[in-house]
Amino acid sequence: MLKIRVSGPTYELKDYLQHMEKDRVYKVLSKSKALKNKGASNVFRVFTDVDKKTKIAAREKLGNKK
Repeated sequence: MLKIRVSGPTYELKDYLQHMEKDRVYKVLSKSKALKNKGASNVFRVFTDVDKKTKIAAREKLGNKK
């Protein structure tokens, strides 16, 4: 599983999350709210947990959640 921090304006973060929802290889397991960066007025950050769909399917097949 990957833990990814993405920073940018809210419209770019929204585009990133929409792209990741449609991705064929990776699945977003969890995502945070857009959090404001210190000092920058228009820069926010989002934290996501991402994993390969094939690994998720293999774990589910074996009955493991992690």
